[in-house]
Amino acid sequence: MTGHTQADFSRDEAIEYIMHHYGEVMKRTIYTYVKNHHTTDDLFQEVLILIYRKWDQFNGQSQLKTWAMRIAINRCKDYLRSPLHRIKLVKDQWLDKKDPEQPEDTIIQNEQWQQVAKAILNLPVKYREVMILTFQQNMTQKEIADVTDTPLSTVKTRMQRARHMLREHVNEEGLTLE
Repeated sequence: MTGHTQADFSRDEAIEYIMHHYGEVMKRTIYTYVKNHHTTDDLFQEVLILIYRKWDQFNGQSQLKTWAMRIAINRCKDYLRSPLHRIKLVKDQWLDKKDPEQPEDTIIQNEQWQQVAKAILNLPVKYREVMILTFQQNMTQKEIADVTDTPLSTVKTRMQRARHMLREHVNEEGLTLE
């Protein structure tokens, strides 16, 4: 929703609104950065606390979702730069296990998409973030630029480079994307 300002909500109402409307999107975004469910939950709680503390700084110049997502993404980047992250770098599987009852073609296709998803998660953060925000969150390049506080031209370049890296990975693995 556009046009929200801090005057529209109390701090508690704002947290409840953000959790209800953007909570799952924020958690998925956080997970794409940290690749660990427990860390995602911890960072999500930290993000909510940051939003609560910074609520008086929200002035409605950007969308509430954009403002909240920027806080989440910045917290993820801070975490990834932290020594704590370097100490407990653990990778979880992003996609659930496949159903053994599926037909063989579907299983092969799911395995290929799992490999592509892993390739996306293994991209450097700056490239991974534009891919995830584009394809998982359906954000435009302009919205990504706003959320990440990055120039639009940089977002476009990162998207182009990320696609190139993925194409190389797909070609190396002999996968087809349909």
